Amino acid sequence: MQPLMRPRDWHVAPDVRHVSETARVLRISEFETFRLAYRFWYQRELRAAVLKEAFADYLHRQKVPSWVRDFCRRVLNLAAVGQLRPSDFGVDSPEVNRIATIGRLYTAFITAFAFFIYLFFLA
Repeated sequence: MQPLMRPRDWHVAPDVRHVSETARVLRISEFETFRLAYRFWYQRELRAAVLKEAFADYLHRQKVPSWVRDFCRRVLNLAAVGQLRPSDFGVDSPEVNRIATIGRLYTAFITAFAFFIYLFFLA
């Protein structure tokens, strides 16, 4: 498994690159990647304090637990062959896309409203 490497990623450890790439492919945060990895590996939720500690080790020491490493390899392997379905790993459609869609609709409505105001009252 060889994830795509960007020039700014050359100095980063492979495990850290895998976590980052997994988060990007699934469209979730790296913190959420840790949470999903634990749930996928152990079939239960991780306590918030332990999750924060594991993620802090990742951020400060670039230490990636084995359960995260395995999760990332599975996700990236499936993505490499075009068979990745985020829903298999518990990832719903990203909230960011929903918010962006609502934002675009709001912007389009305001723009159209401003255009009609300009046409009828100022032109």
